[in-house]
Amino acid sequence: MTAADSQATATDPFDIAIKRENDYLRRLDVTVDPAQVAAARRREAARLRKTTRIKGFRKGKVPVRIIEERYGPLIDERTVDALVNRAYRNAVRRHDLSTIGEPVVSELDYRPGERLSFRIDVEVMPVVELARTGGFRIKRRDVAVEEADVDEVIENIRKENAVLQPVDRAPRSGDVVAVAIREHEGGDGAEEKPYRFELGAGYAIPDVEDAILALAPGEEGTFTVSYPDDFGAAELAGTTRSLQIRLDEVRASELPELTDEFASEIGNFETLAALREAVEKELLARGERQAEEEVGEQLLDAVIEANAFEVPPSLTSRYLDRVIDAPEGADPEQVEEARKSVTPQVERQIKRDLVLERLIEDQGLDLSSEEFDERLSELGKARGKSLVETRRQLAKEKQLDPLRRRFAIDKAFRFLIDGSEVS
Repeated sequence: MTAADSQATATDPFDIAIKRENDYLRRLDVTVDPAQVAAARRREAARLRKTTRIKGFRKGKVPVRIIEERYGPLIDERTVDALVNRAYRNAVRRHDLSTIGEPVVSELDYRPGERLSFRIDVEVMPVVELARTGGFRIKRRDVAVEEADVDEVIENIRKENAVLQPVDRAPRSGDVVAVAIREHEGGDGAEEKPYRFELGAGYAIPDVEDAILALAPGEEGTFTVSYPDDFGAAELAGTTRSLQIRLDEVRASELPELTDEFASEIGNFETLAALREAVEKELLARGERQAEEEVGEQLLDAVIEANAFEVPPSLTSRYLDRVIDAPEGADPEQVEEARKSVTPQVERQIKRDLVLERLIEDQGLDLSSEEFDERLSELGKARGKSLVETRRQLAKEKQLDPLRRRFAIDKAFRFLIDGSEVS
């Protein structure tokens, strides 16, 4: 025991025994020195005496006997609260506890002015010990690019470069329509509202889309439509209305032809074949990156399994509060069911973060200033910017710290991959 410890023991009013219940739960058995219990109770009684007004006595001059008769239980309650809070803060500081959530007090044994003992259960951040981080066998997914994959990308490029042209025909799914809608019951005085949207894209309720599909450009009709129970506007949800709908215009997407000229216009490719080759290379590179990421995640799962630890419920609950942002008035049972359904994924994410943090710390994988600048320079070159410009922009967007952590995580995954057999 050091001199500092001896001094603390001599002056410390709390006898605290700490017990590790599991990876995250600590039990604190606390006994308070009797002299401190009596002193604390006197202090609480004195505070109450200073602020209490009783008829016939000046403020602060009420006899202690009367304060005790009237407010004895309140004095006891405040005494216990004060000592429990002091003991908890003392234990956290003395044992360097990284606490989570609120402490739970139980087994309270109190005799006014004489003795006090109690138990505190508190959750702490689990200490992750990585005894094994390598020697695993992982199979990398084979990556291949099919002609159909390239065709799909090319077709999406065509759609992105499509031109909307007016057509004189009945609308179809995928067309963009201009319509005017008003409630039929409102008569000629009802407000007419214009809309423009793509059919089949979910912008309108099914009954309205069906009504529009039954019209030709320039036609108007009256339709009965039913709004879904979960419709966004509460006043319309679950109701049936009669609507006057006029179809003013239909526009269809005109896709560009797949020619060398098209390839040249969208990306300065000399031929359509060159465009297809570039798309294939990009798909292959993307697939390789995804396969590498999957290997890293499999290795991380293996490390988590080989170095098992429990996740504190309070930490899980905190994550769930962020994941399940239930609106006001939501059904409590549905919210609880939603929380239960995602709990396994949340617990895995927590373990993932804790293991990566410990791995980066244990292996010294955080980036030095020089290494970080080098990575920023590479990023800047890809964007055509200098290191200074890149750093300034990322600082403005508050992305420097997240980016440094991402680079450290990349190094952690590379460490895991290098330490195992990947085939």
